[in-house]
Amino acid sequence: MTRLELFRLKSMWGNINFDYACSMARGRSGGLTSMWDPNMYSKDTVWCDDHFIIVKGHWNNAVGDCFMINIYGPQESSAKSHFWNRIADFMNEHNVKFILFGDMNTVWHENERSGSLFSRIEADHFNSFIDSMGPIDLPMGGRYFTWMNKAGTKLSKLDRFLISEGIIEDIPDIKITAIDRMWPDHSPILLHVKK
Repeated sequence: MTRLELFRLKSMWGNINFDYACSMARGRSGGLTSMWDPNMYSKDTVWCDDHFIIVKGHWNNAVGDCFMINIYGPQESSAKSHFWNRIADFMNEHNVKFILFGDMNTVWHENERSGSLFSRIEADHFNSFIDSMGPIDLPMGGRYFTWMNKAGTKLSKLDRFLISEGIIEDIPDIKITAIDRMWPDHSPILLHVKK
């Protein structure tokens, strides 16, 4: 997205009952959009960047106040450490529940890549962020890998949800499922409850 086209957002959502936040396309980023039902989640504040959209709001259920962080991690190796430090600094300044989700553009372990290079340095930066901030990476149902190149020769688990412990306590039957992809190179991932 290089400009906001409200009719496209309406067509993606399916009706007019939504709220949203956008970060327009810059460089290799195609832009980010976060959308939600305002009857379920009430927005307070939004922070936008090339690599994230953070929405502070309130879930109208057991979760209550929560930061939703939509991520498109940098592709450049040199920028990844700085990015995770920025997200950690933000989380430390705002000590509430978080749900981080999106394309992290990095993996935890070597077994999360197939047919492509694994960077120990990038994984160490990502793992350091996880260790210091403590979000939980729930097991993902459906597909293991969430990204595949056009030839089908390279696979990676780039997309995930990272959830703060308080949300797991509030909704213990929360699940994550990777859905079959249609035309994009990423599989959509769904956060849902078992019931």
